[in-house]
This record gives sequence, structure tokens and C-alpha cells, in this order.
Amino acid sequence: MTVTREKTMYLAARWFPGHLTEMDRAECVELLGRSEVGRVALGDPEGPLVLPVNHVMVGEKIVFRTAPRTAIADHVGSGQVSYQVDEFDSYTSSGWSVLARGTAEFVDGVWLTEHDLKPESWADGTRTLFVCLTPTQITGRRVVPV
Repeated sequence: MTVTREKTMYLAARWFPGHLTEMDRAECVELLGRSEVGRVALGDPEGPLVLPVNHVMVGEKIVFRTAPRTAIADHVGSGQVSYQVDEFDSYTSSGWSVLARGTAEFVDGVWLTEHDLKPESWADGTRTLFVCLTPTQITGRRVVPV
């Protein structure tokens, strides 16, 4: 494998402490898959709303549960949503963040069974609706430890 001067400079810059770097889609999807909790962002009549949920992945699709008559349930199918996962270490001033943007739709038990899924919520309460977010864009950034 030939390493060009530009590639060497890129790799050195990528891992320079405190350096902010973009992650490729594959790394972003991997981090989404390793995370259990993220935040759904949507717009409601009072403005932007961000809510935490537990999720599972089916390829690049993000699946989570919600209850009827909630802000999330009311928004499904009516517009764009975003989903974010991240991890930070204050001691080393490092971390990463992944943002998925796309549309959300309800999925039924047959679809869940076909994909062997059962996303569970950490919080108590009945969440009978399953939501699948299909990203049209997945981006991420990482800050390397100082």
C-alpha cells in the first residue's frame, strides 16, 4: 500500500488532540448500532422538541417505541425528524456525535417479527407503537482526546 504525503498529513491531522473530524457513514451507522439511547428531534406547534428514546437498528433504520397521543406519535408521517446519539468524556475533552435525518413511519408486529426485533424502553409505561426512522442523511463528528 502506497501512502501519499497528503494521506499522511490527513491521518496526522485526524488524530491530532482536540481536532474535530468528520466520520464516514459506515462509522456513524456502527456507533448508532452500539448505542441504546438517543434523542428524537421534531417540530411541534410550540417549536423544536427533543425527546430521549431507546432504539435498535435494522441496517441503517432506527426503530423505537412510543405511546399513542404523544408528540412523537402525532408527528410520525407528517414531516422530517432527526435522531442523535453521542458520547463524551469531559476528562479528556473528547467524544463523538452522530445525527440521522429522515422520515418516520409506524411499523407493525409482522415487520418487527421479520427482523427479529423488540425494542424495549428503560422507562415504565405502555408504548404500543413502533416507529421506524429511515435516514436520508447520516453524519457524524469526532473530537480526539487532548
